[in-house]
Amino acid sequence: MAKDRFLTQGVITKRQRNGKPVDSARKPNQKQGQRAKQSGHVTAKRHGKPNESDDSGDEVGDIENLEHRHEVDPDEMSSEDEFLETAAEKRLRLAKDYISKIKESTELEADEYDAAQIDRDLVAERLMTDALERTGKWSRRIADTFAYDIDESKHMRVLKNGHRLPVTCVALTPDGRFVYSGSKDGSLIKWQRDTGKVLKMFPGQKKKNPPPDYNRGHWDHILCVAVSSDGRYVATGGRDRRIHIWSVADDQHLTAFHQHKDAITGLVFRRGFNHLYSCSADRMVKLWNIDELAYMDTLFGHQDAIVSIDALQRESAVTTGGRDKTVRLWKIADEAQLLFRAGASTDQHRIVKTMKESQQLDSDIGTAAAQADSDQHSETLRKLAATEIGLSETSVDVVTMIDEETYVTGGDSGALSLWSIHKKKPVFIHHVAHGLYPRVGGEPKQDEEGGEVSDNDAVDVDNRIVRPRWITALAAVALTDLFFSASSDGVVRMWRMRSGKVPGFDLVNVIRVDGFINGLSVREISPNGDILASKKDIILAVAVGQEHRLGRWEKVKARNVVKVFHLSPSKKSATA
Repeated sequence: MAKDRFLTQGVITKRQRNGKPVDSARKPNQKQGQRAKQSGHVTAKRHGKPNESDDSGDEVGDIENLEHRHEVDPDEMSSEDEFLETAAEKRLRLAKDYISKIKESTELEADEYDAAQIDRDLVAERLMTDALERTGKWSRRIADTFAYDIDESKHMRVLKNGHRLPVTCVALTPDGRFVYSGSKDGSLIKWQRDTGKVLKMFPGQKKKNPPPDYNRGHWDHILCVAVSSDGRYVATGGRDRRIHIWSVADDQHLTAFHQHKDAITGLVFRRGFNHLYSCSADRMVKLWNIDELAYMDTLFGHQDAIVSIDALQRESAVTTGGRDKTVRLWKIADEAQLLFRAGASTDQHRIVKTMKESQQLDSDIGTAAAQADSDQHSETLRKLAATEIGLSETSVDVVTMIDEETYVTGGDSGALSLWSIHKKKPVFIHHVAHGLYPRVGGEPKQDEEGGEVSDNDAVDVDNRIVRPRWITALAAVALTDLFFSASSDGVVRMWRMRSGKVPGFDLVNVIRVDGFINGLSVREISPNGDILASKKDIILAVAVGQEHRLGRWEKVKARNVVKVFHLSPSKKSATA
């Protein structure tokens, strides 16, 4: 009968705590030997070779004497070791691996920083940041550090001589080095942020161009652009119903998706994943895997054209349905959606209530320019309350996520609405956030450009048309208390989320940008590449045009350019 392989080859044991193998010459103690003889257990060599006989004279130990240690080098761990590892030992090993990876990602040259300081500051801060981000709630207060007067000559750079028609969208790469912008001329431009130089232009194509050029660019207006969180891919969508995927490193066109049946109005990448979410005027949301360049799924629910979409790290997205006046939070993993009814109203009762709440809070305004803007806004509300004018939101146009449970929307009534997933109505509304158009006298049959008065227009006691400036762009620094809003009034406003149990936000600063602002993109970067910096700079890119990205119903005097602001935090400390 053939010998058993287990008995002939012996049993390989685990290593000791110091990483050295168990000494095969060590003899078992007398008690163990007696116990083995009495129980009849078979003994085997610890490190025997297949061609060695059992009577070679080497001392062996019994199976009960095998030692199992959890502190083993993971690279040298065998499959048998992993099988014998307990659940507690596995958790300990994974935790040590996670900490070692964080140390490697934050480690610098030995002569630059002290290793102990890196362990204390960077590793602890990274672990705390990761833990807070997993909760999905905003936890960092940075808005107060940007409450200073912004000098255009010092903080702004204009990216010009690129697009011929209005710039409709803009996106920054995660490291802030490059800026991508799209235009109504169908061109996509890659800019060097520091120098303002055009690095690559992907011109618009003619619709009748033969393949393969037909699918290597847009032949109509580009309406949206997004950059993946790893900085490898750029996605663009336009009125030609196409989504084009581009490579950042190679400046090459990768593929085009044709599944949407109407204009693509919004694109966003899921943070930490190369999953792309797209929304369209065909009332559908589609999911794409960009690593595989493949289609994943389609979501249905909106009753009108979807005009904006945003997402963070979780497998979910929030969209606005335009004139169906709904906001929907899509829980993709659960195949479910939450419906929120928008359509904020601005009337005398709500204006008076808002003004009383503002007086009771007595919030701190950041800069003198912000204080003047806030005073002007209060005066506008008083005039509206005196004339009993009512404004209603007939279209919800833009959305941005503060965290996984909080987001802000804006529409044609000029109101900024703060939402929580725990309530079906807005928890806070800032009415007429970007002011009113100049009032026009005469008969209320026509507006200032000779067109008919829309349903959203109101008329005061002097038969003058009152029309709010609708919100055209929103952007937020994810998981912080800072977000931006823009319209066509020539100002980008910076808002600070309120702390405590009272929901809401307050104006902290204003930035002068003349023109129709069609898109905002914001990124946090470490100043001068210093990863030890506790405060980070903010890069804000603004897409400026003479017209709205979705139409030509209004035109202002402005240059079709991209403006980039580099804002450094002040010495005023921010609380976490």
